Amino acid sequence: MSKEYMNWEDQLAQVQFPQWKELPTLGLYIDQVVTIVNDQLQGIGVEPLTKSMVNNYVKKKVIQAPVKKKYAVNQLVDLLLIGFFKNSFSIEEIRAGIAQVTVSAYPQQAYDRFATILNAKLAGKDSPVAASSQNDELEMLAIDTVLNRLKAGHLLSAMQKKQKPLKVEKK
Repeated sequence: MSKEYMNWEDQLAQVQFPQWKELPTLGLYIDQVVTIVNDQLQGIGVEPLTKSMVNNYVKKKVIQAPVKKKYAVNQLVDLLLIGFFKNSFSIEEIRAGIAQVTVSAYPQQAYDRFATILNAKLAGKDSPVAASSQNDELEMLAIDTVLNRLKAGHLLSAMQKKQKPLKVEKK
């Protein structure tokens, strides 16, 4: 393994997604929401959200509209999840996944379980949550999909910096 990739993995192991109770409960303006979400996503290496993206999610009813331009914790959580999953899944799949997981658990419980699983996997540990239901299995598989895609991309990038692939010429 390249030193660059191992450093990235070490950095990844330090990232901790907050539990629900650690998130701000006061209404937040869009700039604050985008900053909080991007601070979390940056450590993982996921593309940041923009204010335009958030506004589009509201227009398309992917997330609830803010009340008097202020976003609540449930909208912040939705944006954290969308930001994490958006490069591996469509917005429709993400919304369907959130809806499915919250059928049998309150949003706070579902998000806390997601954060617990994600934090363990970021640290390179097994999930402390046993896959006792299809919802648990769905969360674990979706998290693994995103992390494996990120890891493969970073490893490929590190390999390409170390040795450029040979170009094959057509004859």
